[in-house]
Amino acid sequence: MNLFEELQGINVLLVEDDPWIRDSLRRFFANEKCALTAVETGEEALELIKGNGCDIIITDYRLPGMDGLEFLKRAQSINARFKKILLTAYMTEPVISEAFRLGVHEFIEKPFSTEDIEEALVRILEKKIIANGLGPANSL
Repeated sequence: MNLFEELQGINVLLVEDDPWIRDSLRRFFANEKCALTAVETGEEALELIKGNGCDIIITDYRLPGMDGLEFLKRAQSINARFKKILLTAYMTEPVISEAFRLGVHEFIEKPFSTEDIEEALVRILEKKIIANGLGPANSL
């Protein structure tokens, strides 16, 4: 699977308060000719979802204001069809339990590499293709 070909036309939203991570991932996706919308807070992300929707959300757990799990809970009430990836340095039992309850598909522990992001995205796309019997060019 060519991940970045598969991501063409898929709306990926990153919610991350660390400007270095946000900007690095935005540049990484742009270098691969894929769009990544990146925002700092859950509140900003909710406004975007209301207007545009998204296919994949990558969110940090620790955010200013509401945390990443509260954001996912609120986002699901707007659009429940997106895939969820949680970034966290806090892999505790309560966080993991709540994330599973909310249907988080992938966990990426901080610190992470771009390869970790790529592998999580590949797993999400492969699961979707297998679950729906879809070919590689179909979107989420």
